[in-house]
Formats: sequence, structure tokens, C-alpha cells
Amino acid sequence: MPRVSAVLALIRDEGILNLPRIALDSLRLLDFHIFVINRGEQLAPLPVPDGVTMYADALDRLKRAREKRTALSNEFWRDQMSGASHCATLELNGELGGVVWAYDYPAERPIIVLEPGEAELSTSYTVEKFRGRGLYRALLYFATDWQLRERPRLFTIVASNNPTPMKAVYQVGFHEVGVIRRRAIHGPKFSINQMTVK
Repeated sequence: MPRVSAVLALIRDEGILNLPRIALDSLRLLDFHIFVINRGEQLAPLPVPDGVTMYADALDRLKRAREKRTALSNEFWRDQMSGASHCATLELNGELGGVVWAYDYPAERPIIVLEPGEAELSTSYTVEKFRGRGLYRALLYFATDWQLRERPRLFTIVASNNPTPMKAVYQVGFHEVGVIRRRAIHGPKFSINQMTVK
């Protein structure tokens, strides 16, 4: 049922006529920028917009929110779609407004080859009506802080066609360590230890 809900949300968000374009876009080659941050490298806290509350390790909270709202984007279903087990969520005035998923070792992610003690922040999303208020940046900072308390090093990946995260990662304190070109649905993995594309 959750996967069906995610597909229906994709159709609702993009329209059924756009599904062929989405499928073709997933086959297109993109540059994926690999960012890393080590404990102690996070920049000064970023301002949090008024009315915002954020929650770490919030999967149970997200599941309860999904029961109340059927029209959520597929990014809110990554535990069902790709085996994610940790997320941070953001609420604006009590309404679910965003999510960032955290995949930790030994999770098999599409790009990063994780080593013991490492994690990747991935598949973030801000509800469309809340965009442009700095919520993504605030949630990324919050999730990074949460994860760096658990481990010494953290990764995130930004596709070259996604300008908002590209700016936000630098504001949090991440620095770029590599770029790989791959298709959105499959491709090589990146190993920080070998600094090569496998």
C-alpha cells in the first residue's frame, strides 16, 4: 500500500502525462556532487524560521503524519521504497513541511560506498507550499548536527540540476570531495576511501 500511495502521489504531483518525461529524465546522465563533513566542521547555527519545529530520528512521527495525509510526495515514503530507517522531519506551525533521510552503514545506497561509522543524508524534500522560506537549509543543518553527534563523518550528494541544496550544503559546512556522472536510477558508486568511481 505505501508504494502505491507513493506512485499515486507522483502522478498527482507531476500528472500522468508527465510520467514518460520523468522516466526519460531518470535515464539522463547527471553530475552528482559528493560532499562530506566531519565532526567539528559544522558552521555556526543557521537561523530557524518562526513556527518551525524539527525532530531527529522521527520515523515513527512521520508514519503517524502519513496516516493523516494521503497526498504526500514519494520522498516521504523512502522507508518503504528504499529501506531507509532514519529521518529528520520539520513541521511549520504543526504541519509536516519537510524530511531528510539518513542512511547509515551498512545500508546500500545508490552512490556512496559507506564504511562503518559513516552515514549519508539523502532524499530530502520540502512541501511545495513551504518552499522559499529557508526550511530546507534549517532542516539540513539540524539533521547534520543530529548525525554528527552519532558519528565522526557524514556525506550528502547533490545533483547538478538541484540549485537549492547546492547552496545549502556549503552554508552548513560540507565541502565537495568529488563528482561522478551517472544516471539517476543506476550507475557507479563513489568510495571516499579509494577516491575512485567503482
